[in-house]
Amino acid sequence: MKAKILVVLLVTTLSLLLAACGKDKVKNENAAIPGRDKELYEQASVKAEKGRYDESRLLYNVVITTYADSEYLPLAKLAIADSFYLEGGTSNLEQAIGGYKDFAQYFPTHPKICEVKHKIAQSYMRQMGAYNRDVTNARKAEQQLKSASQTCQNSAMMTLIKNDLNDVQQVLGLHEIDISRFYIYNRQAYKAGESRLRDIINNYPLFSYYDESLYLLGVSLVEQEQPEEATEYFTRLVRDYPNSEFSKKGKDYLEKLGKPIPEPSNNNPAPERPNFMGKFGLILGRNGLDITRDGVLLSKKGDEKDDVKEESLKKPADASNATGTRSIRANTRGVVEPPAAAGQPASTVPAASAPANVQPAKPDAKPEEAKSGDAKKDDKKKKDKKKGGMFGIFR
Repeated sequence: MKAKILVVLLVTTLSLLLAACGKDKVKNENAAIPGRDKELYEQASVKAEKGRYDESRLLYNVVITTYADSEYLPLAKLAIADSFYLEGGTSNLEQAIGGYKDFAQYFPTHPKICEVKHKIAQSYMRQMGAYNRDVTNARKAEQQLKSASQTCQNSAMMTLIKNDLNDVQQVLGLHEIDISRFYIYNRQAYKAGESRLRDIINNYPLFSYYDESLYLLGVSLVEQEQPEEATEYFTRLVRDYPNSEFSKKGKDYLEKLGKPIPEPSNNNPAPERPNFMGKFGLILGRNGLDITRDGVLLSKKGDEKDDVKEESLKKPADASNATGTRSIRANTRGVVEPPAAAGQPASTVPAASAPANVQPAKPDAKPEEAKSGDAKKDDKKKKDKKKGGMFGIFR
């Protein structure tokens, strides 16, 4: 019985040893292969072009997880976020926001960073509803656009960022003034209406109902027995909006309060308001926002924008968030070249080394050290034997 147990233990031990010896021979399918990152990225782009976003994201993720120093890594991260943005829907747009924010965190100096920040805001804008509903996404979009306008002042995206900010603030202004009207006209809650009107006047200077906001704020202050402060807003209304429909009402209040009526500072037309159909569309959630369905890297049909790709690949230093540096890969065939200094182009040949496959010149041998031709042949044969024989099998 003991002999059988010993045999079983011996067999088990030998099996484990053999398994451990052969463990290194198992092929790793996800091992990094030079040039494979480009192939995977191009395959993913083809699938994204066909609308097969799930499959494309799997391949993009392989590039990200396997090739940490690849120049295609930033593009893969950006393409994943774009694929969610193109797919649309609340869940996918939230995934896109997370992907864009992740990209902005890891590559803050990337040449497309301002477009990425703008796309985060547009992802929120696509989820905005009617002005008389929840405006949480509108406020998030406003915050993101303000942040982008501060960090991208010299970018070509500034015009689009400002236009979108004005559009979002128009929706937020309509939300605030709609509630203010309800408090003032229906509930006579002038204090509640005052706080929202102050927010409009202080934060939304281009709001199309800015003149009405001045008038309603003046009225709410009069009702709260604050005539001096109310005079300030009636004066601004009459002076800055002489052709507004509320200008005459502001003059009437100034006369009642015994205050002078200011001269108009301009002859601008009355602010443009949405017509009946426009107001009806706003109630239905048609905010008139100019939002492109294209991503930063991928277009609406899933096609890759070649100009974006080329620009990003020309600047791998910016894409890897390391200005003036580049990654170094191990090379067993020659000397590993050190990274170039910041702002300097990387040379392909070391300055102090000779060109490849060219032997450096040898100094002239002294007469007493010179060898004959036969002696050189003998030395060569000895070296060949040391290296593994005549055929160099073990060389």
